[in-house]
Amino acid sequence: MRKLGYEVNYINSDSIKKIYLELTDRCNLDCTICYRKSWEKSYDDMSDEVYQSFIKNIKEINGLEEIVLGGIGEPTYYGSVLKALEDLKEYKLHITTNGTLLEEQLIEKIVECVDGITISVDGVDQYYKNIRGVSLDTVAAGIKKLQEAKKRLKKETPFLQLQFVASTENIDNISQVIDFAADLNCHRVVISSLIPQEYGNKDKILYTLENNTKLKEIWHKTRNYALRKGITVQLPNTHLKTERRCNFIDDITTYVTSNGDVTSCYRLSHDYEEYTFGRRKQVQKHSFGNILEESLLDIWNKKEYQQFRYIVHNNLYPSCMDCDLVEGCELTKSTFEDCYGCMPTCADCLWSRQFVVCP
Repeated sequence: MRKLGYEVNYINSDSIKKIYLELTDRCNLDCTICYRKSWEKSYDDMSDEVYQSFIKNIKEINGLEEIVLGGIGEPTYYGSVLKALEDLKEYKLHITTNGTLLEEQLIEKIVECVDGITISVDGVDQYYKNIRGVSLDTVAAGIKKLQEAKKRLKKETPFLQLQFVASTENIDNISQVIDFAADLNCHRVVISSLIPQEYGNKDKILYTLENNTKLKEIWHKTRNYALRKGITVQLPNTHLKTERRCNFIDDITTYVTSNGDVTSCYRLSHDYEEYTFGRRKQVQKHSFGNILEESLLDIWNKKEYQQFRYIVHNNLYPSCMDCDLVEGCELTKSTFEDCYGCMPTCADCLWSRQFVVCP
């Protein structure tokens, strides 16, 4: 981590507002755009020891508002997901899911305990099947049952939204996804952009470095179409802009992986490959500590973690994407370090440029 010549006092407290909890990094699907395509590790559920440590740790946090059950795995695939929902229902609880495992008992517990749910739908019919490997009919049936359970139990929550990861493969199908959302009373669609995890996907991105008139027009038509259908859409950036903002940092958020490691965000939670505007990069997991060895608050208040948050919040790191030297720079090949000495580096982060959007 870069050493600063001044005092860092950024969020040194017992106040964590939001936690992403990765109950498992396993999944029941094998999607073509998944992070796990470049993983070299085995997949695991969170052990009972790690889970109980997490439950103990969050009781010490004043002001914790929201817990997101998500991460890289499928949370509804976790063996003890019903218990986790019951244990965590006192918090604002959100689930990110592929929606293929929404069966009766789980649906009842979700309606009882959960405030919001984001379901990944990257197209309809063959578009969906090409990416997810299964039929969208299963997801549609689960959403219908969930909406019926809300009515039966006279509950307005969970609020349902869909997430669409846009690429050259599926952008022609975005209107049909909005129709799908409207038909199932999902009033919001979050549109994110593809992070290529494999060489074969590197040229499937829609966003560009320079002004992107074509994608602007697509988003303009998408927004208008959604408004006519009564759907709110959240849109990613079309091209590289000056502003950088990390929602993980600004929302006072941390991330706990399935083995108990505490990381800053989705991006640095696992080792994997990504392609940033065609450039191959090795993303390296960066853990600030493990909740089996230290308390979550102690890890949060470590000098290294404080300093990381301060640097990212104040944009005290370089921008590789529009650097004149990017093509010949060895530092851009991994997230280990950048030319300012920041370790790890966020200089190529697609989230901070609002190309990638998380719920």
